[in-house]
Amino acid sequence: MKVETSWLGEVEIPEEAVYRFEHGLPGFEKLRSFALLEMEAERNIQLLQSLDNKDISFLVSSPFIFYPSYEFELPEPVQEELQIEGERDLIILCILTVPNDLEKATINLLAPVILNRKSGLGKQYILRSNEYNSRHPLLQQSADRAE
Repeated sequence: MKVETSWLGEVEIPEEAVYRFEHGLPGFEKLRSFALLEMEAERNIQLLQSLDNKDISFLVSSPFIFYPSYEFELPEPVQEELQIEGERDLIILCILTVPNDLEKATINLLAPVILNRKSGLGKQYILRSNEYNSRHPLLQQSADRAE
């Protein structure tokens, strides 16, 4: 299917890139269909594009690229809701905030986006954790790992 986006213009979206969020995303509850799109310029960053509103999209990335020790337990009810049968079904992403000053970019480790590549279902799950917050620095951690 072809979709018009604000960031990428008109793009062809394969069916397997489309995810249904039964309850939307927090703050965007009415938006239920999203596509996970590759960004040509950056392999580690993707675009979670609303198919309900071309002007709504989120930069997302695997949290494990920036925080390799990131971990959490996904409760059984969430696994059932998303029809997760095993780890191979999972795609775990976190939303990035990238202001004009790239050094202030952050990653939301408190509310990962959980996708089931098999069922096409998705959910942003808010962790009950004191360890993570919604604005972890993105570049600082990358620099620490390189040392």
